[in-house]
Amino acid sequence: MTTTKWVIDAVKLGELRDVPAEEVYLQDRSRQVVSMPLVMFVLRSGDRTVVVDTGGPADEEQIRRMIPFGYEVGEEERLENALARLGVRADDVGLVVNTHLHWDHCSNNNAFRNAEILVQRAELGYAAAPCPAHLRAYGIHGDSVPPFARCLERVRALDGGSEIASGLGVLPLPGHSPGSQGVRVDTGEGTFVITGDCVDTLDNWGNGGADLPLPSGRFTDLPAFYASLAHLKGTGWTPLPSHDHTVVEKATFGY
Repeated sequence: MTTTKWVIDAVKLGELRDVPAEEVYLQDRSRQVVSMPLVMFVLRSGDRTVVVDTGGPADEEQIRRMIPFGYEVGEEERLENALARLGVRADDVGLVVNTHLHWDHCSNNNAFRNAEILVQRAELGYAAAPCPAHLRAYGIHGDSVPPFARCLERVRALDGGSEIASGLGVLPLPGHSPGSQGVRVDTGEGTFVITGDCVDTLDNWGNGGADLPLPSGRFTDLPAFYASLAHLKGTGWTPLPSHDHTVVEKATFGY
């Protein structure tokens, strides 16, 4: 049986600055700071376009409420300009997948007005009432509507792994958050997996040659995080981390 082959474009939608390395690399003691691009993945096959994760806001007031470190969005990194460079119209996107509901992965969901949005049910449940330490990650502050809640009427909750289209599937990757998920993408260059924050960077994935990748310092369940990484490693698929500079520099995968 022949499956659909997709092409993946990794699009930068801003950059977090001066992030303590211990937030990205578990138990890092270097006291260094790093920068992290926010990445939206645009998947295309024929006349169909699917988007995985929609980045953060370009509004400075919103940004200051949600993060304790620097954040920049260049003009070319604003959603409408990034899509235009690819020749994609937001209204033509019929499906959005959120790997999880932290603000930097779902803040532009409402721009895709005609899209169904796929999220794990466990993630929806936790986002509605996270522990106090995680409120800011979900963009919850004051009386404002958090990003994930702006278009709930178009959200379809998933329970575990499933095929979502020919050549595309989702797989649960809990640990970073309770309902984190990855997206498997079949391409002409093999199978990739968009990891969400199960894998922040390729340095996490390589982990200096260790048997298992390195979790980030941000998690809700560390044993589940390790189990998710072990599962990913066992698939043999090529990971596309969500905050890696080399991913956005290469930009296109699966020709």
